[in-house]
Amino acid sequence: MNSLVDRIDFPPDTFFYHFTIEVLNDWTEVVYNEKEQHVYSYIFQKGDTVLININERRPWMEVINRTTKEYDVNWEVMKNRNLLKRNQTGLEDFYFLWNSSINSFIDVNMKGELLKAKVKANNELSREKDWIDSLVNEGLLSKSYANLFSERNRFENYKIGFFDIRNGSFDAVNAIQHFLSDSTFEKGHIYVNEYADFLLTQLINQHQDNTDEIIDDASKSYFSQLLLYKILKWQLNKLSFAEIDRLLAENASKLPAEWNSELRKPIEKLLIQDTDMELKGIGEKMLGFDEVLDQKIGMYVYVDLWAAWCIPCIRSFPESRSLQDEYHNKGLEVVYLSVDKNHKFWEEVIQKYDIAFPDRSYIVMNIDESAYLKEINVELIPRYILFDPQGNLIHPNAPRPESKEIRVLLDSLTSD
Repeated sequence: MNSLVDRIDFPPDTFFYHFTIEVLNDWTEVVYNEKEQHVYSYIFQKGDTVLININERRPWMEVINRTTKEYDVNWEVMKNRNLLKRNQTGLEDFYFLWNSSINSFIDVNMKGELLKAKVKANNELSREKDWIDSLVNEGLLSKSYANLFSERNRFENYKIGFFDIRNGSFDAVNAIQHFLSDSTFEKGHIYVNEYADFLLTQLINQHQDNTDEIIDDASKSYFSQLLLYKILKWQLNKLSFAEIDRLLAENASKLPAEWNSELRKPIEKLLIQDTDMELKGIGEKMLGFDEVLDQKIGMYVYVDLWAAWCIPCIRSFPESRSLQDEYHNKGLEVVYLSVDKNHKFWEEVIQKYDIAFPDRSYIVMNIDESAYLKEINVELIPRYILFDPQGNLIHPNAPRPESKEIRVLLDSLTSD
């Protein structure tokens, strides 16, 4: 599993900058994005040495260690300049209108404009397909690059067809089934992750509770395996370690062994990560988080990670206090860990919202240095994590205190 996830930021005064990107696949897509400017993508082969310049206020890439055709690397810039004669494509116009209509706070009828934009986008895609063939015949575009651009053209043609303008929705189920039945979307295609991510996002938004039922026979093709892998990766973020073990065991035979290993890596790393949080309690008491867990041996510990600037965190305090009252006699302690950097403000907030518990309310003193906080991605708060009576982490993303799910989980753990 290798897709582009790294971000490279260039300082405003950059004149010369050298960097290396490690890749596994034979082809890599690099996306250039400048604030308030158009986004361009560039395709490179493994081992390419690239010189980045600016041409007519647009990034211009030159591969200097092998020979390329005129339209290979800078395809998108050249296409917009020479074929479409504009920076914004018909597809981009359609997606902009679609998102504007879907996300509008007022009821706006844009069906007519959307239909026109969709027709225009389809016409552009048809022209682009013919143009790719003509450039190959003229010796201006390599066949290998032409195959990639043709595949992306085909995917966009398929994708735009599943936008139902009349109902204002994307037909995610039929789109998934269409791509699953197309055996040509196979391993190694540079855009296969892009296809899977887009379709899965639409599927989750519309059918969150039965995504895995829709993708039912994952052993049929690489693309279906990829979708299953991504579904599992999404689901793991919501499950306890016991539930994760069961889910991965149920699907182990449907995925390659290395993919199963990739799914388990973050979990295994978190399980052995030292809980290196240094805490300050009420009254300036200093201690480590491991000491807090030691003090509560025999109890389940439900940790509420919060910050004074996080409104959803504060709104959940009454529910977490109720959870403490409801389950304390069953063996639960709710511990509040603030990731604020303003320690004075922390003291004011815990008093104001009634969570100033001497042995259950602390502020983390080493936020920037704690490897544990980085591993659990503490930037996403409110965040709740659950430890068992022996002090072992059993749920890195426990349900919120106001949810039914947390009570179902706690009842299953504390029942005799």
